[in-house]
Amino acid sequence: PGGATQFMSRRIARIVPLYWLATAIFLVAVLRGAAVGKQLFPSLGEIVSSFAFLPWPRGIDGAPRPIHSLGWTLEYEMFFYLVFACFLWLPRARAVAGVAAFLGALVLAHVAFEPQNIAFAYWSDPIVLEFALGMGIALAHRNGLRLPGIAALALALPALAVLASDPMHSAAEGFDALDPNGFLRLFSWGAPMAAIFAAIVLRNQSAKATPAMRFAAAVGDASYALYLFHPLAIIVLRKLWLAGHFERFGFWPLVIVATLASIALALAIYRWIEKPLTSLAQGWLVRRPGGDSATAAARP
Repeated sequence: PGGATQFMSRRIARIVPLYWLATAIFLVAVLRGAAVGKQLFPSLGEIVSSFAFLPWPRGIDGAPRPIHSLGWTLEYEMFFYLVFACFLWLPRARAVAGVAAFLGALVLAHVAFEPQNIAFAYWSDPIVLEFALGMGIALAHRNGLRLPGIAALALALPALAVLASDPMHSAAEGFDALDPNGFLRLFSWGAPMAAIFAAIVLRNQSAKATPAMRFAAAVGDASYALYLFHPLAIIVLRKLWLAGHFERFGFWPLVIVATLASIALALAIYRWIEKPLTSLAQGWLVRRPGGDSATAAARP
C-alpha cells in the first residue's frame, strides 16, 4: 500500500533538490548574459518548465531544452518514473512488462501520428525504449542471471565496436545536425551501451574490492553531481587555461585536467551538498509504512 507514492517521493527527493540548485545557477548565468546582450532573456514558460521537468521550446531556436540544457535527460527520467509508479500495483515482472509495453505503444503512436504537441512528441521519442532495456537488465540481475567472463566479453566487445564505428557520425557532425532521440540513436548508442552495461552488471564477480574499485564506486555515487555540474568545472577551467596561455600544450592535457577537476568537484558536491539536501528532502517527503516521517540515507 502506498508503494507508488513512496517510490515517487524517493525519486523526487533524490532528483529534484540538486537539479533545482544547478538550474538556479545556470539561470543566474543566463540572466547575466542576457543583461549584457549576449543572449535572449528566457520566457516565464521556459523558467517554470525547467524547474517542473516539462519540455518547452526555448526562445533561441525552438528546441525543447531547459535552462540547464543537460536537464533534457531528466525530463525523460521523471516521466519514466511517473509511468513506472503507475504499474507498481502489479507483481515485479508484470510491472516491467507493462511499462515496456506502454513505452512501446507510445513510440508506435509517435511513428504513426507524428504528434505536434511538444510534450507528447518528446516523451514518445524512441529514446524512451532505453528505459525498457534498463528494466530488463535489472530484472535479469534480480532473478539471478550471471554471465561467465567469456560471455560478458562476447557481449561487450561487439557493442564497443559499434560505438567505435560511430554510426551517427557524431564526431564529424555537430549535435544539432543529429536526431539524438530517434531510432538511429537507439541502435547506435542505446543498445550498445545497454549491452556493455549488462556485461558489467551480470558478470560473475568474486574479486575483492580494490582501491581502484572503491574509487570507481565513489565516483558512481557522485555521478549525478558529475552530470549536472561538470559544465561549470569545464567553463571555469577553460577560462583559467586560456588566461594562463596553457593552450600551447594542446588539447589532450586540457581534457585530462578538466576530467579530474570535474570529478573532484562532483565528489565535493556529493558529500557536502547533495547528501544533506537529499536527506533533508527525504525527511520531508518519505514516510514509513506506519506514517511517520523518516530521514532515509541519501542514496538512490
